Amino acid sequence: MKDLITFMGYEWIMIEDGVVTVGINEAGLDEFTELNSINLPGENEEVIPDEVCGELDTDQGPLNLYTPIEGNVIEVNEAVVENPSLIVEDCYGDGWLFRVEPKSASDLDELSSASTNDRDD
Repeated sequence: MKDLITFMGYEWIMIEDGVVTVGINEAGLDEFTELNSINLPGENEEVIPDEVCGELDTDQGPLNLYTPIEGNVIEVNEAVVENPSLIVEDCYGDGWLFRVEPKSASDLDELSSASTNDRDD
């Protein structure tokens, strides 16, 4: 598995081939018992840091999703939209949420270097 970076405390990101993949980490899973539904950004949708771009509807209320980088969503994991339990069953594998192509390659470099100390082992 590639290096994962913790983001927002409850999300993980992975940078691979110039694309950022976003998912929920184990700390995020500890926030709820039951996952009812999921709302993800659409493909080709522009996403901006610090703005909610999706939501998990859980038994503990909504869990907002964020992106660490400005860019366009190039892929959404339709499998988790159809079957949200995949997130709980395999949060670091088949349970990934969406992939973002950064607007600027320099943003990607900053994200990678600024988060070196926050990596999950």
